[in-house]
Amino acid sequence: MSTFTFGFAGEDIEDPDLEVDEPDASVSAGIRELGMTDDPTHGNAQGQKQEHVGVLSEASYCQLDEMLATLPSQISYSMLPIISQSSSLGCPGLTIPRREVFDIRAQLMAEDDVASNENAKLIFGLEKEDIKPTVYEGGLKTWECAIDLAKLLAVEEMDSLLSETAKEDAEDIQIIELGAGTAIPSLSILHHILSQPPPLSPPHRTIRFVFADYNAAVLRLVTVPNILLTWHTCRSRLHQPKNLVENVHPNPESRNDIYYSFNHNEKPNKVADNDEQPDLDLDIDPALISSFQDDLRARGISLSFISGAWSPAFVELALATHPQTPDASAPSPKKSKLLILASETIYSPSSIHPFSETLLTLLHRGASGSASASEAAPTGVDSPSESKFKALIAAKKVYFGVGGGIEEFLDVMRDVTRRQGAESDGDGFFVKERVEVKDKGVGRVVLEVGV
Repeated sequence: MSTFTFGFAGEDIEDPDLEVDEPDASVSAGIRELGMTDDPTHGNAQGQKQEHVGVLSEASYCQLDEMLATLPSQISYSMLPIISQSSSLGCPGLTIPRREVFDIRAQLMAEDDVASNENAKLIFGLEKEDIKPTVYEGGLKTWECAIDLAKLLAVEEMDSLLSETAKEDAEDIQIIELGAGTAIPSLSILHHILSQPPPLSPPHRTIRFVFADYNAAVLRLVTVPNILLTWHTCRSRLHQPKNLVENVHPNPESRNDIYYSFNHNEKPNKVADNDEQPDLDLDIDPALISSFQDDLRARGISLSFISGAWSPAFVELALATHPQTPDASAPSPKKSKLLILASETIYSPSSIHPFSETLLTLLHRGASGSASASEAAPTGVDSPSESKFKALIAAKKVYFGVGGGIEEFLDVMRDVTRRQGAESDGDGFFVKERVEVKDKGVGRVVLEVGV
């Protein structure tokens, strides 16, 4: 698949809640506060330079019902444009609803527990645009690489991912978003699915979304609300025929101009500020929640949520076939497509190593369909034209003042695969640049990674 280039600058995105390059200094400050080192040997297998004092939270499931129960009776949101209606990319316009930051802050303040002070830490992160490793990882706001990834998914991935879902022998699909936060990339896929009329009969396949974020509060305050908002928006449009034009999937033959338009500096749709796009409100009651859950069930969509650090335990939770509803009579799982998504997850050298190990293990386990980690081994094979097991990683090329970035990530990936026994003549994984964003500031890319 060809590589295409986004040709826009950071100032073209005028959303006060969309983070660009400024937070790098606060990220660096947070790392220094915890005594973490920017040395690339930090966190290696020999345990050298383990200087940070933060205690990582263990991976665990977060129950959807419990998180839905904590939502207020009304939430405020705005529409985040991903692709403009007038775009020449050959696909329909795409806007995704996103809970407003002020509404998140209001809920945190209303339920603040003085004894634990947990909410105060999150409020501080919102107000100071700060990131503190092992405390708050920035998931309450939308970061620009998430927009890059969402746009790529909308333009190039929907056909291969979802084209055969109506067939009787359709494969199950598993989509795992690491460091989900506002979950804009996954929501671009969910938006496409929910924009289609519900099936008349039970689907032959299941689509499992796994949303993972270090902070359980982020999943509760922004990930789940954004999923609910996406469902509500799509359902409303399905009942308004005049708006269906945005939800119709394009003719693949109309995509001839994709690479031309991206390589000739086509401006993206500008994100409106509050004066141009007023805040919207959604009233939440038991009937709405019940309709939401019933519709997902009818479409064969399941949602899982995992908080905590990347680790072997995290992998087991992410790949569990029936994670939250154990059933001894459940049928044996069939092989499924696996798509892993991540954006802005490699900014810190201290987290690149566990992220890389988790990513590679998920890919190997997914490709092998094995029930145990010991059955998955690096293969060093070349990239297939349409891989059923892959990851799309969106990131800045360099995170100045922090030490993370693409080169650091690839170096760690090679080190991990060597220690896992990769072939001597290969890295044990393949990487392909799918998107390059040419910015006046730090460049950004979306990489495809497979095994």
